[in-house]
Parts: sequence; C-alpha cells; structure tokens
Amino acid sequence: MATEQQPDVPFREPSRIERLQETLAEKGISKAVIYGVLAFFLLWTLFPVYWLVSGALKSRQTLLSFPPAWIPTEFQVSNFAQLFAQRPEFYQYIFNSIVVTVVTTVIATTIGAAAAYGFVTFDFPYNLDFHLPFYILSTRFMPPIVTIIPLFVIFRNLQLVNTLYGLICVYVMFNIPFAVWMMKGFFEEVPASLVESAMLDGHTHIGAFFKIVLPLVKPGLLASAIFTTIITWNELLFAIILTQDVAAMTLPVGLSSFVTKYSVQWINVSVAGTIALVPVLLFAFVARQELVRGFSMGAVGK
Repeated sequence: MATEQQPDVPFREPSRIERLQETLAEKGISKAVIYGVLAFFLLWTLFPVYWLVSGALKSRQTLLSFPPAWIPTEFQVSNFAQLFAQRPEFYQYIFNSIVVTVVTTVIATTIGAAAAYGFVTFDFPYNLDFHLPFYILSTRFMPPIVTIIPLFVIFRNLQLVNTLYGLICVYVMFNIPFAVWMMKGFFEEVPASLVESAMLDGHTHIGAFFKIVLPLVKPGLLASAIFTTIITWNELLFAIILTQDVAAMTLPVGLSSFVTKYSVQWINVSVAGTIALVPVLLFAFVARQELVRGFSMGAVGK
C-alpha cells in the first residue's frame, strides 16, 4: 500500500526576536525574566506620557499635591477650554505647526526619495554615487545651534525672519539629508531588473519611479515621512530664534512661553503638551502597520 505523501512545508527563517529568545533560553534565562525586563522599560517609557496626560485633567491643587495623586479622582476637562480662553493665540500656534509640518514633510520626503532613487539608479563619475549620500548626511553631524547665527543673518537680509516660508526652508534643508540616507536603503532593495523592464516597456525614468519603484518602497517612504513629521513638529531651536510674532510662531514656542523666569504654569503646560502629543501619536498609530513593515522587511518583502 503506497504511503500518502506529506505536503512540503515551506521553510521560514526565525525572526530576530525568536533567535534572541533561543539564545537567552540556552543561557538559562526564562521568558518571565525577558518579559519582566521589557515591562519595566515599557513602564519607564510610557509613564512620562501618562503623567503629562493625567496632569492635564487635574486641578492645580491635585497636580502639585504631595504625596502625588497617581490616579486623578476628578477629570478637569475644562482645563482645555481655559487654555484657549486665556491664550487664544494657541489656535494660531497649532495652525502654524500643521502648515509647517505638512509642507516640510511633503517636500523633504519627495526630494529625498528622488535623490535616493538617483543615487541607486545612475552611475556617477569618481564613485560619487557612493560618497555623495555620506556627504549629504554629514551636514547633520554638526549641532544645529552652530548654524543659527548665520541663518538668522541670511534670513533677515532675505526678509524671511518671522515667516512660515523661512521655517519651512530651514526644516526642509535639515530633513532632506536624513530622508535621503533612510530612503537609499529601501531603493537598493528594489531589483534593477524591474526598472529595466519598465524602460523596455516605454517608460521614462520618471515614469518608472512613480509607477514601479514608489509603490514598492511605500513602507520606507512612510517611515521617512513619520520621522520627518516628528522632528519638524517638535523642533524648538529654529522656531524660537526665527519667529518673533504670533503670526509665525509654532506650538513648541507657545509651550515654552508657559515657563517664565518667575513661575511655571503647570496646568497649561500639561494641557498644551497633551495637545502637541496627540497628532503625532494618531499619525503613527494609523500608519503603524506600514511603519513596522518598513523597519522589519525593507522595501521588498522577502
């Protein structure tokens, strides 16, 4: 009687986490210890966020009480309305931050993706396709504060101080190197044969870039956009130096105004910090699947 042939089970390489667990298990470290350490670091990371959000919902007496009230018994939702009643310019701060962040992210990610595609696809003389990305990234090696005085002088002469255009120019300039370096790794994962096939089908390099390559590097594009969004949304140094009027100030500048020489408005700081935290968290939560794919697999799933 012929034996029934068992179907072939595809081989799957263990992930990094699985390999780490196997290595720790061989050394006698149990999963309980691993999960305990991970839980500690998770608590260490999330507690400041919890304290910020809970502080926005407490009264001033409860927030400054000692011993501290870890769990608020009353939720002062009116703190949010009081912030905008006391400081109506916060509407303008939020609007400015949204405009600057969205425009910067779109421009920096687009230019970064196009530059990375060029470095990967084309051959440059003197091996510049290898050296140029490093030279571009090296502009981020020096501290930004080193450039703030020359930038202020240049922008003052160009009448870009205290304008959203000036902030966008600065943020685009400082985010493009990071976007190029990050996107270059994803474009290198795209097989060159796909671009060659698209060219044989009559596409130009621009057509192949938009129709063939970009859909494949979508996780990397999204990861780069998220990082650019976070960096731009939270940036304070250039915003506080290059803006001097409510018409151009961003949300981090508005946050810093609550910490004065004589006092700290803790309730307003907590409320404004919570408002500044929510958009970035929502953006990352909505795009979490693509973000994880971008970090774990690269541009093309293997």
